[in-house]
Parts: sequence; C-alpha cells; structure tokens
Amino acid sequence: MHKTLRTIVYLTLIFIFAAAQNVSAQKFGYINSDYILSKMPEYAEKEKELDALAREYDKEVRSLYNEVEVMRAELRANQVLFTAVMIEEKQAEIDKKAQEALDRNTQVFGYDGLFLKKQKELLQPLYDKMAKAYEVVAKKHKLDLMLDKAADIAIVYSNPVHDYTEFVLEELGLIEKEN
Repeated sequence: MHKTLRTIVYLTLIFIFAAAQNVSAQKFGYINSDYILSKMPEYAEKEKELDALAREYDKEVRSLYNEVEVMRAELRANQVLFTAVMIEEKQAEIDKKAQEALDRNTQVFGYDGLFLKKQKELLQPLYDKMAKAYEVVAKKHKLDLMLDKAADIAIVYSNPVHDYTEFVLEELGLIEKEN
C-alpha cells in the first residue's frame, strides 16, 4: 500500500476511535513496517525480482527514446538535402516514434502501469500476511489502535514500551518467541 494511502487510513482510524471512545481509555501501540519487511526473506527476493524487471522495462523504454534521438540527429544532419515536404514527413515519423516511446513509458511505469501491477502482485501477499499478524498482535495485547511508524504519520516521540514490532516479527515466525 502506498504510504500516502496508509497515512489517510491511519488518520481516519484515529479519528473514528477518538470519536467512538474516550481517548484516554484507549490502549495503543505502534510497529515499524519497513523494519518488519526488511526481516522477511521473501521480501528481499521480491525486491530483487522487481529491480530486475524495472531495469528490463527501463532498458526497453530508453531504447525507444534513443531511436527518437537518432532519428532527430539524422534529420538535422540531412536537413539541407530534403525538401520541405520530406522534412515534414521525417518530422511526422519522429513525432510518431516519440509518441510510441511516451506511450510505452506510460504503459510500463504509469499510474496503472505494468510495473506497479507486478509490484502489487508480488508484494500484496506479504502485506496481507503482515496485516493478519498485526491483527493477532493487537488482539493479543488488547490494543485499540496500532500505528505504523514507517508511514507518513509524524510520530515525533514514541515510548519504546508501545513498540509492538518484535511481537509482529514473532507472529510472522521471523524471530523466536521470548519466554
């Protein structure tokens, strides 16, 4: 989930809980999702896969933009040999190729692009697994509210006694449970 979306969700939850209950009676805690993800071996594998895919897509898109630059350079070099009609035709070809490059870039890296879809496909199971662990830990420790320190919420100070990151790591089986 994007950090901005997480922030909105968390702030909404805070306001809902504050309106529904007496704020002073709430028990809360926080976790650090970035730290938890860094401890998940499968996350590192997925990140490597995404990095390789990003490099592949970037190479493909750069190749298209390089073709456009080569076409422009050829037009500049041979412009004196062409008629006005020929220059227009060449410019139209260049514009078409530039649009093709832009379209491919948008298709791959755009808001709903192939890369973001693949990222969601690969990482969503990990986020779902973490969300289940958050819920288990929150219920086990009778928390009314759990915040994510890694999100865009500004936590200027946090007492470590409210940090439940280790409990989530235990729930995920990433560290041994302490007795």
